[in-house]
Amino acid sequence: FLAVSVLLQLFLLCTFRMICRSINRALCRSTRVLHRPQRWLSLAMHDFAACDQEAILRRDLAAAHTLSHHFGFDELVWNHISARVPGDNGSFLVTPGDLLFDEVRADNLVQSSANNINVTADVIHSAIFSGRQDVNAIVHHHTTAVVAVSALEEGLQFITQDSAAFYGRIAYHDWEGLSDDYDECARISEKVAGGAHTVLMRNHGALTLGATVAEAWVRYYYLDRVCSVQCATKGRPVVQPDIAVLEHAAKQYDPGEVGFQHGKFEWPALLRMAERLQTAR
Repeated sequence: FLAVSVLLQLFLLCTFRMICRSINRALCRSTRVLHRPQRWLSLAMHDFAACDQEAILRRDLAAAHTLSHHFGFDELVWNHISARVPGDNGSFLVTPGDLLFDEVRADNLVQSSANNINVTADVIHSAIFSGRQDVNAIVHHHTTAVVAVSALEEGLQFITQDSAAFYGRIAYHDWEGLSDDYDECARISEKVAGGAHTVLMRNHGALTLGATVAEAWVRYYYLDRVCSVQCATKGRPVVQPDIAVLEHAAKQYDPGEVGFQHGKFEWPALLRMAERLQTAR
């Protein structure tokens, strides 16, 4: 009986130690998760109405930076994506200017200021936001095809279905050097006063504007594709779409109940992609 009692006590002691180790490992894992840098604000689509507007905005901006890096739109720490701060007149969140795009998170976006590291962002984006109350987000990149088309005398050519979204909705701004002069704001603002949602900045890059981050980012995605196709067809005979068809198609891309508005259908899937990319790091 004594031997059985001793064996039972040893069994219980070993079991207790195993349980303690399991609890300790679980606590350690929880601690690591809690102290892991917040790289992502994961907000389910059905939680939008209940969530803080700025948190959602930061989530979308972080996603836009992650996606730009994934698709090769970024240029080291340069270029910028911005969005108005809800309820804060004149203020906007923007790319930090000293981080690579895959380092940009929801919690390290900066608020617009003349003291920002990337002053060109403040000059260009404040020019748009001050003159266009319908614009809540701006994407600015220097992708190869877009820069190439910006330098062509004929500018953007409307030769594909995707290009129709830009027909009659694009403006041009001549290059004035690096945008560190606030006097340029008035000239940029003037170019978009007529309602353009895209600006080809000559010899520089482009701006795509939107009511949301989704619309502005997806618009740049298609602009880059349109410019890539144009560069690929350069010097070859091209079938030019009928003007009436281009005008009709352009209206189909406008916001509306059944419109093919940029970002309307693509953004939920792109958010899932961005979250997978963020989680994998």
